[in-house]
Amino acid sequence: MRLKSLKLFNFRNYSELTLDLSPGINIFIGDNGVGKTNILEAIYVLSLTKSNRYGTINDLIKHDAITSKINCLVDYDGYTKEYEIMLSDQVKKVYINKQEIKKIANYISNFCVTTFMPNDIDIIRGTPSIRRNLLNIQIGQLYNNYLKYVNEYNSLLKIRNDYLKRLNINGNTDLRYLDIINQKMVEVSLKIYYFRYFYLEEINKIISQVFKKIANISNLKIEYANSLNLDSYDENLIKDKLILRYKKNLSKEIMQGMTLTGVHRDDLIFKIDGIDARIYASEGQQRLIVIAYKISELLLFKKIKKEYPVLLLDDVFSEIDLKKRNNIIKYFKDDIQVIITTNDINDIDKKLVEKAKIYLVKNGNVKIKGGVKNVRRKSNKSL
Repeated sequence: MRLKSLKLFNFRNYSELTLDLSPGINIFIGDNGVGKTNILEAIYVLSLTKSNRYGTINDLIKHDAITSKINCLVDYDGYTKEYEIMLSDQVKKVYINKQEIKKIANYISNFCVTTFMPNDIDIIRGTPSIRRNLLNIQIGQLYNNYLKYVNEYNSLLKIRNDYLKRLNINGNTDLRYLDIINQKMVEVSLKIYYFRYFYLEEINKIISQVFKKIANISNLKIEYANSLNLDSYDENLIKDKLILRYKKNLSKEIMQGMTLTGVHRDDLIFKIDGIDARIYASEGQQRLIVIAYKISELLLFKKIKKEYPVLLLDDVFSEIDLKKRNNIIKYFKDDIQVIITTNDINDIDKKLVEKAKIYLVKNGNVKIKGGVKNVRRKSNKSL
């Protein structure tokens, strides 16, 4: 899939912007704070209906406006789809080919992206919720039904937690309703576990080899740290363990008013030679681990969906040495659309620049530059 065009209306610092994009490499150059990352964010929102940055829906709307609209055309080897999102006062509406899609889960997985942003190092360093969110986003883009199961589980989790709090306050000993909720949660949990085990099994077939090629370090693996302490999918065993945990933890859960076991407490651990990279890997190694993971996503998308997602890179090369940059660039095949932002064109490898469509960004305005001769400087100063 390739992004053909992008239109922004009252999005972040852009009053109005229309871009035609190259099916290959696109590079946006400009100083910090001029709106380069906002372009990547708009593409991300069009794919996943929410921002990859902190904030609310209203934060995406230009400060002097009350509504915002983002629109794109995506090419799928011979046919084109239009995606559009309308934003207003904490409300978003999504459309495919002008038709409103009522359920967000039915929208996601149509137009897919893989990103690398500076704060993605939090995938290694951050909280388990960051990694669970990453897991949900990536599996959700591959399999539309997965997000429906996650949403169903979250609804049941809220109901169960609310009922646990009522039991604590009222001292009600009738647990029949809780048993019904537990059974439904087990049914949905089995489906979520299935997708997560399968996805991580497939990623682990790829990621060690990718990491070896870009960083010359072997044996990178992602460990699935789930509350059941199971390292493989076994439907009957998962079902039995969940029911047993619900019974065993009941008194504690009533006291705390929350569910202590389940997919909502899962985590991922990135390990090199069996050692936790969050604790022992250097910052540079952690950054390369995340890049290796993102490249593995690209390759898995191609394997499962028979096409690559659009790759979004926000200032990814500035802190990586030339040799490792070249190792990364080898994965950017001609049939992958890449959209890159940078402060300085000299941070981008010459091989990429020579093939790229180049844009200069300044204060909410974007101008096209024809080629490398127009933008490359001998100095290291930012444009």
